[in-house]
Amino acid sequence: MMRLVRLPILLSFASLGAACLYVAESIPTSTEAVALDLKSLKHSRTHETRNRAHLISETTVAANQLRAFLDSRAPLPADREFQVAQAEIDVVKGDKSDRSDFIKISPAGAKPDSQADPEEDLLVSDDEPAGQETAELTTGKGDLLEGGAELDEEELSSDEDDGDLDEEELVSDEDDGELDEEELVSDEDDGELDEEELASDESDGELDEEQLEGEGDLLDAAVDEDEEEAETQEASVETDEDGKVLSADEEHLNLFLENRYPSATTCGTCHPKHFDEWSVSQHAYAQLSPVYLSLNNRINELSNGSNGDFCLRCHSPVGANLGESSFASNLDRHPASREGITCVVCHRINRSYNKASGRLALEEGGLTEAIYGPTGNHGLQEVLDDTENFRVVTDPDESGRQIHGEAKLFNMISTPTFCGTCHDVTLFNGFRLEEAFSEYRLSPAAAKGITCQDCHMGKVQGKPMGYDEGPAAVVGEVPTKTRKITSHLFSGPDYSLIHPGIFPHSQEAQEFKTLRQWLEFKHEEGWGTDEFEDNAPENYKFPETWVSIDDRYDARKILQKQFAKLEVARVKRLEVLQNGFLLADVVSERADRNGISFRVKVANGTDGHNVPTGFTGERVVWLDVTVTDAEGTEVFRSGDRDPNGDLRDGHSSYVHAGTAKRDKQLFSLQSTFVVQNGRGGEMEQVIPIPYPSFALPRVLPSVASLVFTGEPATERNHKKSIEPLGERWASYKVDGDVLTGKGPYKATIKLNAQAVPVNLLIAMQGVGFDYNMTPRELGDALIAGAQTLWEKELVFDIEAPIVPVAGDVETAPQGPISIIPVQRESKNEVEIK
Repeated sequence: MMRLVRLPILLSFASLGAACLYVAESIPTSTEAVALDLKSLKHSRTHETRNRAHLISETTVAANQLRAFLDSRAPLPADREFQVAQAEIDVVKGDKSDRSDFIKISPAGAKPDSQADPEEDLLVSDDEPAGQETAELTTGKGDLLEGGAELDEEELSSDEDDGDLDEEELVSDEDDGELDEEELVSDEDDGELDEEELASDESDGELDEEQLEGEGDLLDAAVDEDEEEAETQEASVETDEDGKVLSADEEHLNLFLENRYPSATTCGTCHPKHFDEWSVSQHAYAQLSPVYLSLNNRINELSNGSNGDFCLRCHSPVGANLGESSFASNLDRHPASREGITCVVCHRINRSYNKASGRLALEEGGLTEAIYGPTGNHGLQEVLDDTENFRVVTDPDESGRQIHGEAKLFNMISTPTFCGTCHDVTLFNGFRLEEAFSEYRLSPAAAKGITCQDCHMGKVQGKPMGYDEGPAAVVGEVPTKTRKITSHLFSGPDYSLIHPGIFPHSQEAQEFKTLRQWLEFKHEEGWGTDEFEDNAPENYKFPETWVSIDDRYDARKILQKQFAKLEVARVKRLEVLQNGFLLADVVSERADRNGISFRVKVANGTDGHNVPTGFTGERVVWLDVTVTDAEGTEVFRSGDRDPNGDLRDGHSSYVHAGTAKRDKQLFSLQSTFVVQNGRGGEMEQVIPIPYPSFALPRVLPSVASLVFTGEPATERNHKKSIEPLGERWASYKVDGDVLTGKGPYKATIKLNAQAVPVNLLIAMQGVGFDYNMTPRELGDALIAGAQTLWEKELVFDIEAPIVPVAGDVETAPQGPISIIPVQRESKNEVEIK
């Protein structure tokens, strides 16, 4: 049974932007800035504790009953403003339900401390224009919750009739009337939440008061060293339902014991090529992405929980079918759930759903149950008929190599409509968030009969260049007959920002250590290399899991394979982006001592859909243009970054603060989300949540027909993408007064691509990030993963002799212009081994 979770959130929209912000190392002082050393965020226990205080944890009761409970509550007065509100937390202890409803934060308006350490990072809000009120956020005793962290008794009070959870509220599955073990508790006798799911207080299993009040700041950098070590060790173990610590081997064994939704690791035993390709794909990363997970949580916080599990449906259909909380850390999820678009998501569907925004019913069953594919049972039957060579069994109770008992023909899996199930996303209020499938249906490619699979599952990523051939399976080292096989790389604009021990998916890594243990392995410091191990100080303190030098060397060997896979993904990502985006003509319009002007054409190299497509409001593709003189002095720049790593556009914190000039000549293909503020006006927003003036923000079904408008009046996507085979021109002008007279001048033009902008992290960092990652770590990883798709250079020779003319005005004739294409990395032929 699918579940929709709603969170009671009250927000002060004027002060949201000042709550928590991302910043780079060196930021100029500004009166609109607020201070916070983001390095202390590593002590915040983001998804383990802090995020659970914002959102409903994985162990929260069934959603429909929670919604009924919330709807029965009396609303708080409309004039009560809160900067941040805490989500409902139900701590189930026997027959008693303890609720900690709201944390009130001190109102905005505090000015930065003039005595603050100048070495501290300064944060600038990107969610509101400069000039609005800001709040001072400092580390240490300057508590984030200072002045308003104490719980208001009136706010905490709730209807006594709803004080307890009855048995019906704990039922999440109509079929069996029980909560899954992972969804409920680890102690079936007393109903208490286990330590890892709730808090680090071993004595009572409740949230520590210091985590909810100002004296024990969640962002306090002054964490006791021994306490921090104890928490780290506690977080590094996995337990079963009896509290027994699970080793990596035991956890990995559980992957093969799934009888509802088998893990991709299980499928990889007989399908190694498909598994290796998929393991580093966009589909495999869909649920693991910390950016996605925090965006989902932030949207629910802003929309008061009304968005529910909408995002989870596509990012983890297994998790949605299991009824998992969409807010839970990936460290705690079902193995097949955190695999995102895993094998069973596509091969356990037996009907067409068309544009359903991911609401899919997957057939349950163990490995021996039937699967669905494009060719039917012919290939599998050959294996079943030759058991002497393949040595397989189809009875789950029989010992031997188990395989599917039947492969049923499902023609829809080869059609674009199958892809459109998740690649055309329309919210239930009518907002069209992603339109890749709709763009395809009207494209020249569709008219020619070219499918999504032809371009994205063939030999070349992004081009219909045919398919590879080979065995569909290798059963006990015996390959099946050669036939057409599809690639499962699914390259795209995203890239991994998380620990390489967790992604790509690796059977070897899963067998070796748990996810939490991998997070403790500091590969960037060189653990497991001769250089580090030979020179490490004798008193270097390793986590208990990694005390053994042999373990560190073994881990390094595993990670070398992971790095090789990530390099394949990088090359293939470049391949698909280069096929989609072209840096075409460059036209000079003027080049003399009075200035330089020129135009650059960016074209869509595909005929199948717009570029960028999908979540266009967060895809960053832009031109970076630099003009220098003969000595290398920069005289013009457009497309550079502010100190946060953002472009100098309308969402730059530095532009808002007045410490950086807006880039008026910026060429960017990032679409803009525009929302209505309830008074008839519109404003750009990083996260597209409408802000009505008369009620709490919600994402609700539209009450008006959208036949003519196509989108609700409250929000819309101002698309800047390029249509199939279309083009856009960028114009640049360099004023003569900035020219140094030391020609010739050279313009360097780069077409760059980045998964998402840093300002998205700024907009959602208040809910924290999975894997205990800090905003700075994610921002640095985003910037490091950006790629230059194409590069060209132009030389403007305007050093010709000066020609005197009437009126004592000196001009120079336009000199010759040379266009020099710069070779970028081509589409390398790289295979996963």
